[in-house]
Amino acid sequence: MLLLRLKHKEELLAIPSNQLPVIVHLIYRLDIGGLERVMLNCINKLAGEPYKHVIISLTDANHFAQDQESPLEVFCLNKKQGNDFSVHFKLFKLLKQIQPHILHSYNLSTIEYHPIAWLAGVPGHIHAEHGRDIADPQGLNKKHNFLRKLMAYFIQRYICVSEDLFQWLISTVGIPQNKALLIQNGIDTEQFNLAKKDSDSIRLAIVARISPVKDHYNLLKALVILQGKVGLQDMPQVSVVGDGTQKAELEKFCQSNKLTSVNFLGARDDIAQIISETDIFVLSSLAEGIPMTILEAMSGKTAVVSTAVGGIPEVITDGVEGFLVEKSNPEALASAIKKYLDEPELIAKHGEKGRERILNHFNEKNMVQAYLNEYNALIGKG
Repeated sequence: MLLLRLKHKEELLAIPSNQLPVIVHLIYRLDIGGLERVMLNCINKLAGEPYKHVIISLTDANHFAQDQESPLEVFCLNKKQGNDFSVHFKLFKLLKQIQPHILHSYNLSTIEYHPIAWLAGVPGHIHAEHGRDIADPQGLNKKHNFLRKLMAYFIQRYICVSEDLFQWLISTVGIPQNKALLIQNGIDTEQFNLAKKDSDSIRLAIVARISPVKDHYNLLKALVILQGKVGLQDMPQVSVVGDGTQKAELEKFCQSNKLTSVNFLGARDDIAQIISETDIFVLSSLAEGIPMTILEAMSGKTAVVSTAVGGIPEVITDGVEGFLVEKSNPEALASAIKKYLDEPELIAKHGEKGRERILNHFNEKNMVQAYLNEYNALIGKG
């Protein structure tokens, strides 16, 4: 587990003149999520490379252990909700102190800060799109896309984690193709390869932050439909892993609809262990890039039922590694889960195919090397 040292924005970094090139990772909030895991996994795997990594969170940081001896530092700017223009000034001062060689920003909420970084003297600029927000799941908001295109004057490379996002960035947003690069997410296939634990009942799990874009309500509505078809006694056990503002509402929905098979486990760090105790991984999202949790589940030989959004169809072939359904369709989601209840032999078959798919196409080593190549190119090593 990567340990972080949290600092306040007022603290100064002691930066010797012979310091390694610094990469600042700019994120809206450092929390538990797929984007954060991709970032932290890459930083961890690049530990042997000649770079120093610093994380700046525009807001705060949660759920991560802190270690005063860790070389990885995290600065929190405590941005207020809505427009908080003071953050630009705070970031400018902090970047002047850190003097990074590269600013690597993540998703729409951080893209507007590249001009400030240029003014602060940062020469290298990368922006990564990991997925779209609930407010604009198709990426059609003209104001947002104008901002993305405008920032192309300041950003040397746009990185997309799925072919879906890559094509959207070029054709819809209008980013020049020579500035766009596809780097699909990858995972540590050995870490997510624990032996399955036996159970008398079929076990489902969803691992995702509890937010509207993940559409947990769609899953719970599907479970109500499923329970009506198979009865309470034959319902699978369902683990909801993650936290968020909707959690209390979802728990109330389960109580009102007598979904006693659903357990809310909160935010967890032992995802590999949870996958070893899961037969079917479910994702009900309205929009995605390539979710780390799906890759982790497939690496752990877990069958998948998911909405066919974003880059997910790039990972799963319907009926081969799992089942894909349209978003916001609880009837379709319930029917797909029921296929596994009716034909449980498909669970192991699809799980094996999923593991094979991840080994061949979504290995973490390839992802990390691709990011390293971009960092090297920006500082003149490539």
